[in-house]
Amino acid sequence: MTASEPADHRANRLLARIHPAGFARLAPHLELVPLAARDVLFEAGTPLRQVYFPHSGVACLMASLRSGVAEMATIGCEGFIGFEALLGGQAAVSQALVQIAGTASRVSVSALRAAMDRFPAIRELLLRYIRFFLIQTLQSVACNNLHDVDSRCAQWLLRAQDRGGEADTLNLTQKFLAEMLGVQRPSVTIVARSLQKAGLIRYSRGVIAITNRKGLEDAACECYGIVRRAFDEILPPVPKR
Repeated sequence: MTASEPADHRANRLLARIHPAGFARLAPHLELVPLAARDVLFEAGTPLRQVYFPHSGVACLMASLRSGVAEMATIGCEGFIGFEALLGGQAAVSQALVQIAGTASRVSVSALRAAMDRFPAIRELLLRYIRFFLIQTLQSVACNNLHDVDSRCAQWLLRAQDRGGEADTLNLTQKFLAEMLGVQRPSVTIVARSLQKAGLIRYSRGVIAITNRKGLEDAACECYGIVRRAFDEILPPVPKR
């Protein structure tokens, strides 16, 4: 269905930054859709016909290799999925998998390109996000090589909370979290117990509740702060209307 109120779509932080005139051009083409956990929005190599702007929930770009799958980057309400469309690509470069359920605004690639041609400021805004996305991805490469699983797990939970609309509760199984961190499930079990014992989280039956946000930030590696500062610099917070 198509949402009648622009505010529904502006729950996404990029859509919220678009000038009213540009947003009015794009709004008729935006469709409000649910994001169910484990949904595949598109597979690597498939034609890219639609772009998603999450409002809540978290999606991940996944690399699939013979030895298994691994997370390359997470995207939530701060960004959009399908940025290849802005770079001249016709196909998705990786699988886009929903990690945490939520909602999103969906728009066809053709409608988005038409809006960008009419309002170049939309293209500039989305390219700024892609710049941030590259910083985040490169930082993740260093993080995965240099930091232990405990601090990476704390960072991942913080990013999931940020991108999921800052809810205190995350629906995540240990198996899924292990896939995101690129480790074996027993390692995640040990880390989850450690964080719970420290009073930072509460874990039960596939649900993780963040009980001490400040403590979790202290436990996270420095990459969390680096990436968050980069986002605030490239895409400063939008003043509340």
